[in-house]
Amino acid sequence: MLSKIFRRVGSVALGTGLGQGLVVLATPYLARRYAPADFGALALLLTVSNISLTVACLRYDIALPSSKSEDVRALLVLSTLVAGALGVVGVVLTLGLAATPALETPAGVLLRHPWLLGACVAIVGCYQATSAWLLRRGAYGAFAAMRVSQGGGFSLLAALPGLGLLWAHVASFAAGLIGAVQVLRRRGAHEARWTEVSQRYREFPLLNLPGAVLDVVGYSICIWVVASHYGRGSAGEYSQVQRLIGAPLMLISISLGQILLKHTAELAHDPAQLHALLARLLRVLVLLSGAALIILWFVGKPVLSLILGPKWNISREMVLLLGVAVFVRACVSPLSTALLTLRRFRLTLAWQAAYFCSAALIMPLVAARAEFRDYLRFYAVHEIAFYGAYLYLIFFAVRAHTCAESLGS
Repeated sequence: MLSKIFRRVGSVALGTGLGQGLVVLATPYLARRYAPADFGALALLLTVSNISLTVACLRYDIALPSSKSEDVRALLVLSTLVAGALGVVGVVLTLGLAATPALETPAGVLLRHPWLLGACVAIVGCYQATSAWLLRRGAYGAFAAMRVSQGGGFSLLAALPGLGLLWAHVASFAAGLIGAVQVLRRRGAHEARWTEVSQRYREFPLLNLPGAVLDVVGYSICIWVVASHYGRGSAGEYSQVQRLIGAPLMLISISLGQILLKHTAELAHDPAQLHALLARLLRVLVLLSGAALIILWFVGKPVLSLILGPKWNISREMVLLLGVAVFVRACVSPLSTALLTLRRFRLTLAWQAAYFCSAALIMPLVAARAEFRDYLRFYAVHEIAFYGAYLYLIFFAVRAHTCAESLGS
């Protein structure tokens, strides 16, 4: 089972790695063409696209990989329609906020571009729906090609004159329109209607969506806090360092999480094997993280300084602290798909609510009283504590399910 999973993860991760590799290759040029503040604005837009990847389909996309065959097209239609509708809502809300004092906040750089934000929500939502649809079909090669197109598209478009980092990022998700095209084909005789599946899978938006919003917004708060208290330049440095050092392991982590949506569903009735699988995956991820931290200790700062250029203020401590924070998340996040499979939405929601409250209340307080270096130290400890607790809850849920299955048999 483990080798089968990693073969599929390898296909997806290869596509993601090639896409991110193209971004890394373009970074020395882009980092010298654009200022750190420009990358700070991109970091803020990345929070919008990350939130859109998570919630723009109201989590109906999460149901796709393990759905019945007759429900697949209807779920794709539903996810695409919801993403388009939320994109329109995003434009309307941004137009309203653009006339308020919010324009002077760090978000103001995005509020000046309502069509950019609306397009980001809609096209990124379609991209996520298309990704889930390809996974449901087992089209791992096509899924990997989408990942290549996203990274490669951004690198090419950002290097062209006139478009800029922000629109290049949004346009790089254009492969998501593949799913939108599929929506236009005629419904088969035995395929469900999207109105029917919206009710049949309503537990995903009702029970899973609130926690997902808290999770992704809580994670994004750190960028907004850094931009607010330390400036867009520091936010640009923070985001670029985090992305570059975390890219190799995070691409494995993200790919693994998506593959596990299907495999954990297959093992839902065999919790002992599910527990063993998660334990083995955790050991592999921890070993990879440890090796990555050792490499960062010796060569992280000089390599990043070479890639980003003299305008960027990078220290070894910054690299290591962000490395710890990223790697802890990379080890635990993919395993949390087991909670979705076991329908432990309330348990997930409790952790997500706690993380959100901590990020929203404590991070701004720390940033208001601490130097940037001390804030990064707090952030690393914060991630270790919360993701350690999350890991405990994941294995607690699997063990409880094992006991329940044993009693039922």
